[in-house]
Amino acid sequence: MKKFYSVSFLTNICIILCATVFSNEIGKRNRGESFYTCSNSNTTGPGNIWFTFDLTGHVWDDKAANLDTSLQNKKWSSNLRAFPSIRIDAGLFNFCSVFLESRVLSWGVKPGWVTGGLKLTYPNNNSLRLHGFGLTFKYLCQFSENSPSIGGYTGFMPEGFVVKGSSVESKITYELDLLAAISKLPLRFIINSGIRLPVNNDKSGLYQFLYDAGMVFNGHLFDLFVLYSLESFNNILEPVIIRQDNKRFCVYFSENPMYLTFGGTVRYKNGMSVSISAPLLLSKNRQSSLKLSDKIELHRNENPDRFKDEKSRDIKDPFDPWFVNWKIALVFTMPVRFKRTGSEMVRDYLILKTFKADRKIDIDKRLDYNNNESCEEDSDTKKRLEKIRKRRNEILNQE
Repeated sequence: MKKFYSVSFLTNICIILCATVFSNEIGKRNRGESFYTCSNSNTTGPGNIWFTFDLTGHVWDDKAANLDTSLQNKKWSSNLRAFPSIRIDAGLFNFCSVFLESRVLSWGVKPGWVTGGLKLTYPNNNSLRLHGFGLTFKYLCQFSENSPSIGGYTGFMPEGFVVKGSSVESKITYELDLLAAISKLPLRFIINSGIRLPVNNDKSGLYQFLYDAGMVFNGHLFDLFVLYSLESFNNILEPVIIRQDNKRFCVYFSENPMYLTFGGTVRYKNGMSVSISAPLLLSKNRQSSLKLSDKIELHRNENPDRFKDEKSRDIKDPFDPWFVNWKIALVFTMPVRFKRTGSEMVRDYLILKTFKADRKIDIDKRLDYNNNESCEEDSDTKKRLEKIRKRRNEILNQE
């Protein structure tokens, strides 16, 4: 056991020393970073503050861009829209961070929503961990639930289902970080699972299960990721029937908002990062669609073989998942206050060691550093190296 601790101590010394050697190449990384909607299991480092600006664009309705040539005036209009959001993440303790986020402009040039919350993790995160667990609590205030909406149904907006007013959300996160076990394999597998509950009693039945799963490749100053996201009503086994005023319609499981996202991040040494994500809609229509002919068929039942399931439930109003088919999200992140955390320093060192293998580091040569250097910075380095060498010799003599 004593020998095990000695080897472990020497390994940590070597990692810290090599990270110091590489320090001029290591960028600043947020320990509690997210990959689009998928959050990792860790928290922002204590005392650290990160600012994020998000610009999400998409095309929703069927209006084609048109050219108005009347009176010789050419006017081009587009149905492409882009909405900005901002976010602040701040680390309180080693295991706890808080965040505040808002879509400052949305449909109708009005604020869209604001959220705030708390993120917790198991306090064994000083270094890389193979298995990571996290817990997130969030309060959400939505300012609009229609205009526009799918088929005029309240809450079914272009990017998914929302409830105006207050909702609370909780998620459990599991992360498998292979870099902690295999130093040459910087892959992370992340799963988020949770629930969103409307606070208003009249909307309490419209809760949603939330799922995000992703695979992330961490490179030096860049990341690549692919994600799957789902916001599901309680309709896995059978459709949920929703009543709104005099309307009554079915939402099937395949009609829940679900996206497959491809993305990547470029990092700069000053800590700024630029991420681009492209979510693609996977939702598929079941039974009737938002066509007048389908609505007439539900009322008249002229062809009994069409929409059998909906007709058996006495459904008279059609529905289909007419959410945006694709989105493009540009995310800019920068540190406001930063102190390097041990886990991300080790991550960067291992990645550098793997992808810059041509750079050799001779630990013994560094420990026997030339005493003739006159630079004050080198003098401090020599003192630290001398302490490390003495401590190493003491441990080896005790074995």
